[in-house]
Amino acid sequence: MKKLFFIFIIGAVVAWYITNYMVGDPNAKKQKRAGGNKVSVAIEAEPIKISSISSSGIFTGSIEAFSKATVAPKISGRVKRMFVDIGDKITNGGIIAKLDDEELVLDVQQSEANLEIAKANYNESAELLTVSQRELQRIKTMYKQKVASEVEVENTEANHKTKNANHLVNKAQLAKSESLLAAAKLKLAYTKIDASWTEGSKERFVAERFINEGNMITANTPVVSVIDIDNLKVVLNVVEKDYQNIKIGMVANVNITAIPNKVFKATVTRIAPQIDESSRQARIELTLPNPEHEVKPGMFATAEIVYSQHENVLVAPVQAVVSRDDKSGVFVVDRNSLTAKFVPVTFGFSNNKEIEIVEPKIQGEVVTLGQHLLEDGMGVKIADSHLAM
Repeated sequence: MKKLFFIFIIGAVVAWYITNYMVGDPNAKKQKRAGGNKVSVAIEAEPIKISSISSSGIFTGSIEAFSKATVAPKISGRVKRMFVDIGDKITNGGIIAKLDDEELVLDVQQSEANLEIAKANYNESAELLTVSQRELQRIKTMYKQKVASEVEVENTEANHKTKNANHLVNKAQLAKSESLLAAAKLKLAYTKIDASWTEGSKERFVAERFINEGNMITANTPVVSVIDIDNLKVVLNVVEKDYQNIKIGMVANVNITAIPNKVFKATVTRIAPQIDESSRQARIELTLPNPEHEVKPGMFATAEIVYSQHENVLVAPVQAVVSRDDKSGVFVVDRNSLTAKFVPVTFGFSNNKEIEIVEPKIQGEVVTLGQHLLEDGMGVKIADSHLAM
């Protein structure tokens, strides 16, 4: 048993020797040539590059319809017919539903008949007034000629005034009848419940339906809700720190959770003039063009609002940033000596992937993994085989 144990130990030693001295790690050999038996830290590195980077804020919010309205009747009645349902497309002025109109049709007919009577009375009184006016002129002429007496003149004038008063009454009755007919026709028109708007797209969609045919409804009872989704609103609530950076007209990249792998463009169009005291947040609205109606109201969204952008600047991976002796910087890799040097850096814009290097103007590669074990000048073993040696 002891003999087998010693054979196992000797084999392990030989294997260790072959691995470390005959085959060996190329990086380790370089390290030995560079300086002997220093402790090396396994790292990964990525190159510094010239690129564009922006200062931005990332926010979560929800999608709302650009415009939403509830369609309701102006009069009470029984729903005789519904012309639309959920998801249907409607045009401006399109008929949504129709109420029972039999009684109102009769009201219109009666008003038309009353109007005809009023017209006849008006025309009759007008003719009588004309005759009375001529009779008055004739009596006055005869009175001047000493043919008619003063009493006849007075009686004729009184009769003329009566005819004129009757005519004025008939004129008022005619106007009243015309008004009643117009009101009856308008009320009849109200039995057709339509959807009309003045702004936005020419077509909208029925989002909700609240009643069915045969229902009795009163004035202002919701029938359907109609939404405009050609353009949508991305509603965000931002804290004070970010509120100061956002301006109308800024561009945002919007990601919709339900539509992965696609980025939508939106523009900041409205900024609330106050911050809510309870939440310490302000409402921000973005306009999102939606010509294909791909995005729907109610979807969850993440919006990155770009505050400013720097072109053709030095950028490094954000995970390369470390702190040493209260200074922020990066470890720059020397592939010849296989060492890492800590370089204090003044940083600029950053995002979740990259960070801008303002100064100094460094080149090469920076450590992106294993830097927490490094100190200035330590040896490294570079594991990022995708980079050239």
